[in-house]
Amino acid sequence: MSSCWLDQFDLCAESMIYHVSETVFFGRRQHLTEKTFKPIAMGMPFVLSAPVGSLAYLQQYGFKTFGTIWDEYYDTVTDDTIRIATLTRLLKKLDQQGEQEKNEMFKKCIPIIEHNWNHFYNGGFEKILWAELTTMLHNLKAAMNGDLSSN
Repeated sequence: MSSCWLDQFDLCAESMIYHVSETVFFGRRQHLTEKTFKPIAMGMPFVLSAPVGSLAYLQQYGFKTFGTIWDEYYDTVTDDTIRIATLTRLLKKLDQQGEQEKNEMFKKCIPIIEHNWNHFYNGGFEKILWAELTTMLHNLKAAMNGDLSSN
């Protein structure tokens, strides 16, 4: 199995929604990995199983999520057990829709999918990451210079 690579296009083409099960779910640390970016890179809508606030965290990077199409309340639930139950209900509800309803819902997802794909591949996300890295390195250098000058 090679699920860490973007070679699952045929399997994903048979699915309407990608359920991302992030590395971290329990706890409060925001931590997004390649798992979250797979459906974005493959042009798919997604539901994210991750710590509270992960969708909001992803939005801070310029990505859009699907809260106008289905209920993303689960991302705000602080009790892990209730968040799991809320996610489960959402996934079941999405799965139990009829084919026509699913097709209509997917059509509504297309502008978000296109935005995320373009943001990921056309430099918007990259610029944000470079700016973040530059700031982190600048702060680290300043901290190191401050530590060195105090010795």
